[in-house]
Amino acid sequence: MLSNLVKSFNKINISNTSTIGSVRTIIYTNPNEVSLNNLRDNPGATKTKIRLGRGMGSNKGKTSGRGHGGQKARAGHNIPRAFEGGQTPLFKKMRKYGFSNSKFERVYNPVNFNTLNRLITEGKINPNETITMKHLFDLNVTGSISHGIKLLSDGKEYFKHKINIELTDFSKAAKETIENLGGTAQPVYYDRVGLRYLLKPEKFDFTPKRARVPLKLKDKFPDHVTGYMGAFSTVGGLKAIDTEAEESN
Repeated sequence: MLSNLVKSFNKINISNTSTIGSVRTIIYTNPNEVSLNNLRDNPGATKTKIRLGRGMGSNKGKTSGRGHGGQKARAGHNIPRAFEGGQTPLFKKMRKYGFSNSKFERVYNPVNFNTLNRLITEGKINPNETITMKHLFDLNVTGSISHGIKLLSDGKEYFKHKINIELTDFSKAAKETIENLGGTAQPVYYDRVGLRYLLKPEKFDFTPKRARVPLKLKDKFPDHVTGYMGAFSTVGGLKAIDTEAEESN
């Protein structure tokens, strides 16, 4: 028994001993020799927890390192990266760059049957003539017209006049009401220049050409003749040119 203790003591390297606190640990020279009495973390793997609010001498007393009041001194605070104290952040002051279809949206001025019925009853509009946006614009029925006028069905039950009217758009019920009374509701297309010429012809020294209907609106304006001298249309395409060429020959 004594010989075994001597042999195990000879394996110990006394110079490699270390002291952690008041406990003296022995590190074996052979790294492969692992047992329960020499299991420990690597040096620096564990750190002592900082204790807050333990007096001024601990360097983390009183305010515990949070300073004197303020938003950051409260528990659970979460300040975004772009937060600027409540004022409008810089990224909101900058304009947005990119493409949007909103600027190309066609917004029509609404007109209903109640207005048409009143104008016809007062004699301001002749129902025997074709009613255009020019008539409504001259009577101040709508304000500034950007893209056209659309007829809505409000008051259709009281409207009993047979009229022929040309506007940019009609609601389904409004068009059916006019056609049931024996009239016609013709949708017409005008671009910005053409619409300005229709409403204010005195501003022009020449007659501008009718603009070609965009492809996305060709089903809405099937009978619209466009191009120089009506050569192009949404129905016939280039057939109008072929017809004119045959007639000239």
